[in-house]
Amino acid sequence: MIDKEFLMIPGPTPLPPKVVAAMTQPMINHRGPKFKKIFLESIELLKKMLNCDDEVYMFGSSGSGAMELAVQNFSLRGDKVLVIDTGFFGQRFYEICLSYERDPIRLKFPSGKSANINEILEVVNKNKDIKTIFITHNETSTGIINDIKNISKKLKEKTDALIVVDAVSSIGISEINMKDWELDVVVAASQKGLMSPPGIGIVAVNKRALEFTLNNKTDSYYFNIKELKKRHDLGEPFTTFPVSVLFGLREALNILFEEGLQNVYQRHENFKYLIRESLKLTNLKFLANDEDSSPCVTAILLPENINGENFVNRLRERYNIELAGMFGDLKGKGFRIGHMGFMNSNDLLVTISGIECTLKDFNYNFNFGEATKRFLDLRREMNI
Repeated sequence: MIDKEFLMIPGPTPLPPKVVAAMTQPMINHRGPKFKKIFLESIELLKKMLNCDDEVYMFGSSGSGAMELAVQNFSLRGDKVLVIDTGFFGQRFYEICLSYERDPIRLKFPSGKSANINEILEVVNKNKDIKTIFITHNETSTGIINDIKNISKKLKEKTDALIVVDAVSSIGISEINMKDWELDVVVAASQKGLMSPPGIGIVAVNKRALEFTLNNKTDSYYFNIKELKKRHDLGEPFTTFPVSVLFGLREALNILFEEGLQNVYQRHENFKYLIRESLKLTNLKFLANDEDSSPCVTAILLPENINGENFVNRLRERYNIELAGMFGDLKGKGFRIGHMGFMNSNDLLVTISGIECTLKDFNYNFNFGEATKRFLDLRREMNI
């Protein structure tokens, strides 16, 4: 029997065949003209995706490396900074700030809740000396998305602090508009909505943020915007680059633009709706409410008598469906479905059916088959 795995986690995500094929090209000189062409084309596509009129830099890194770069280059040792924590990756921003001797205020929101702008403004009004604000756009650990557009607008009325957004799991899935939303820095990576393997970190900066980092001392050598800029101005990476991943990323960006970004964003909203509306019939509890819920990932709690790790293992071993477990205090209490990147409604159908079958395997009391039927009815109505 041929095994077919359904990779339904919040990254890395499935790769389009064209992306896989692109990465099989022979290795090239990362300082040569062929590389420069692909490198600059990819940067222009990223600028267009983010509506960034200024600078986008790429470097070899995971998403966490891009977050670390943001702390090192857009705040200084001893600076008071605000970290808006809506989950595991908000906590990571906080820990990075501590590692580099910033003075972070951690505004933590309950699991499954998005950031409340009124609470943010209360902290900002009490701390006029905040220099930089760090916030995650989409939080994969809890399945929420923050309203960055509104948060940034309200913050700009009250503070001159730089606004740094972690868009690692939202780029290519949900709209990010740097210019219109007045975002100073956006960090991202290749392995989620951009439908490429891990390996490329991305940072987009506006003029104000660039001036800040060019005029101040940076804590890092490798993650140094000054060094990135010197090479990028020549159409080159700073250090040895993951060349094959770049081949894939350029191809993936072309695929996304061929589909049309608004179509991409709507597709992910449709996926979220299909999953939530169908699984509501199992009577399982969602971690996030409908309003705060992410178009990238859905987090679902299980009853106390079903261990989340065992549930995820059962789905993998019996049905070849790879879901993600929970983090931190929620570990073992549920599971997360990634619905991002290269997938269609057939992948979701298999996942919904597999979840129902696994619930039955664990003797969960519900109307077996209703969620799958609801999914099929909705998909027919939506014609997707």
